[in-house]
Amino acid sequence: MDARQKLAMKNMRFNRYIMLRYALALFFFANLNWMIFSLPGRNLFVLLPVVMIFLALFSIHEFIVLYSSSQKITLKKTRLYFLSQLIMNSLLIVFSFHSGFYSRVFPFLNDSSQGRTAIVSLLALGLLISGLCLKKLQAIARNKDRGFRLFNTFKQSMKVSESYGE
Repeated sequence: MDARQKLAMKNMRFNRYIMLRYALALFFFANLNWMIFSLPGRNLFVLLPVVMIFLALFSIHEFIVLYSSSQKITLKKTRLYFLSQLIMNSLLIVFSFHSGFYSRVFPFLNDSSQGRTAIVSLLALGLLISGLCLKKLQAIARNKDRGFRLFNTFKQSMKVSESYGE
């Protein structure tokens, strides 16, 4: 197998995680924006997005190690991150209905029914994405995901083309 084929195999194997990588990027930048917009509020609740960004960095590091390694990695930190995001979003939805909490956690939003509806909708979308990512991580751990089947098919086609000298 030449270098080009090895790189193709590596990229194909890493594509199993594409949904997780994009979701992680989405949450990273959402939490970064939340942190930046919360800074003028000058309260301790700005630490919530900081903690989530910090946890995301561990997960990002795990993906970097995953790409450079040929060994199977369990993505424990990524699972912990998406579970933390799921819990954080759940708690924020519940506490968003308390006026004092809402205005301290989201000082950049008006304390109105439209603002609450918007933030609860975004948090619910985050819950859905986190849940799907946890389900995807479970499927990957069991090799029951679509990406694994595609990777194996690709690997078999590489062996067939080598045996015919193509």
